[in-house]
Formats: sequence, structure tokens, C-alpha cells
Amino acid sequence: MNIFAWNSCGLGMSHKRNSIRNRLINNNVGIYFLLETKKNNCCDSFIRNLWNIAIVKWAFLKSIGKSGGIIAMWDSSIFEVNSVEFKGQWISICGTHIPSSFNCMIVGVYVASSVKERADLWEEITTFKFAFELPLVVLGDFNETLHTHERSSGHLNLSGSTSFLRFIFDCELVEFNMQGHRFTWFKGGSISRIDKAFASPDFELLFLFLSLFRYPRGMSDHSQLLLQSPEVD
Repeated sequence: MNIFAWNSCGLGMSHKRNSIRNRLINNNVGIYFLLETKKNNCCDSFIRNLWNIAIVKWAFLKSIGKSGGIIAMWDSSIFEVNSVEFKGQWISICGTHIPSSFNCMIVGVYVASSVKERADLWEEITTFKFAFELPLVVLGDFNETLHTHERSSGHLNLSGSTSFLRFIFDCELVEFNMQGHRFTWFKGGSISRIDKAFASPDFELLFLFLSLFRYPRGMSDHSQLLLQSPEVD
């Protein structure tokens, strides 16, 4: 099951939309989270323009002004969605991976810059996970680091990282190690690893060969992330 996430920093540029189409075609993507779309509306024609397959389904979280916004798209022949949940910083699709009959929830996040808002998000997803009692995958732009080596400056926000670590511990998540370059965000002279992917142990046990890859960021500040399995869905 290949899952893609990218903070595109808006979708107005044709280069970004072309990059999305190419990734969908070339990487056998089953689920795609577009983050920070900066869109306050969406429609079938826009989705079909990105992913022109008859079986694509989608969910949309509108932006707040010119910030945020998430689109989740999935191939309904690979993942059957039973419910969609969302709040200001995340979208979750709960359902079944059809080839394996595995039930899980997959969450795409675009996390706010303030420590307080990030803490609110961790609490929301933790509550959500235990309400549904399903294995969890969560990926996207977390806007937080866990270690000093994840920022070029070596800076670590102790309060923010402690809250983030508590969320990972409470939800019993394991982080996917990224293949290749360890940084995912680039702006001016600053670089960091704030785009990540985590999963419950049950998910990792089923998809043993799933790996996290970083793809070029193009016109965005953020690299594209792909959880990719060598197996064909």
C-alpha cells in the first residue's frame, strides 16, 4: 500500500499539479494527502484533473484564509473507506486495505506553528485513535522535531518536542526511517526534518517492507514523502 504526502505550499502553480500527476502515475500510489493546499473549495473536476481515474475518491478540508487546507485522495479499488473524520489540522480516512483485508485509519496532518495548537492536535488524534481502536498511520508536516540533529541550527524546542514525544508514546507509534537525505524542509539557509511518517506496530508487521522515501520538493519548501512497498497492491 503506497501512501503519499506533500506540503505543496499551495496548488496555484501548474508545475506543482504536474508533479502530483507524475507521482500518481509513476509510483502506484493508493492514497495521497495534499497538505497546505490554500484552497477554500474543491470539486470533482479539480480532483480528476490531478488523478484521472474513475475509481478515485476524495475528501477535503478547506483552508483558513490563505493558510492550511488538506485534500485526501484514494484509489477505491485499493482502499475502501468507511468513514472520513477531520478537524482544523488533519484528515483521517478509516477503512480496509482491500488486498489484505486489513482495517486501519490513515491520517494526513498539516500542523500549526504554535506549540499550543500542536499540543491540541496530538490530543485530538490520540482521542480519535482510542475511540476507533484501529491501527494508525499518521504522516505529513508535523512542524516539530524530536532531536537536535533534525535541524541545521541544532535548536530543539523542549516543550514542543516533549509534547510530540508523549503523543508518539501514548499512541504507540513507530517512526519510519527515511531513505536518503534526512532533511525535508528548506527555506533560505535553514533546513530541518519536520515531515515524517509513523505507524502502529500492527501496520508495520503486515507491511514489513514498507519504506519512507523523499522525493524532490519542486516549487515547495517541503520534500514529497512516499511510504512505498516493493510489493504490488
